Amino acid sequence: MSDENPSEMPQRPGLRLAGFTTGSRVNGPGRRIVLWARGCDLACPGCFNPHTWAPDGPTEPLDALVARIVDARAGHDGVTFSGGEPFQQAPALAEIARRVAAAWPEGRFMAFTGYRLETLRSADAPPGSAALLRQLDWLVDGPYDPRRPSRRRWRASAGQRLWVVGRPLPSDAFAGDPIDAELHVSPEGDVLLSGFPDARLRRAVRRL
Repeated sequence: MSDENPSEMPQRPGLRLAGFTTGSRVNGPGRRIVLWARGCDLACPGCFNPHTWAPDGPTEPLDALVARIVDARAGHDGVTFSGGEPFQQAPALAEIARRVAAAWPEGRFMAFTGYRLETLRSADAPPGSAALLRQLDWLVDGPYDPRRPSRRRWRASAGQRLWVVGRPLPSDAFAGDPIDAELHVSPEGDVLLSGFPDARLRRAVRRL
């Protein structure tokens, strides 16, 4: 039993969270848990998720997010970080990944970022980028450009790249036809559109 005063102990940082879902099949190989980080100042024109740009809102405690992922891990292949811009909250996500990996060593970690990998490995990288990269297995990098659409799996623009930065992709990662988009409906009735939907589908979901 510790005799430390809780008010004097360092507080764990939180994560500004824009969304959380389970059972995703469009955000990486297999069936995945997805966290969307809130906040992005890259502001790519035509971004699918402009509602996640503003770095406002409360922070979610890391303990609660780690527990939420670990509790949901059955039947999943790993965790994907998206946004917003996950590397603008790299320290918190690196800590989440490290702690989840300790409880779920077979889980695989992936992230989508608007930064180029070269930037994330440079002195100009957002704080904590190296720590988050060490926790990842796969990374899709580069800004979204609606003028250069791509049909490659997990990449919406021709300039985006898929990197193996940790463990290799599963042998069946590219099997079957890719799924472009999916809808998740929460028990509260919230509708989440995820993946790489075209503009017509995005407008239809916004009308809902």
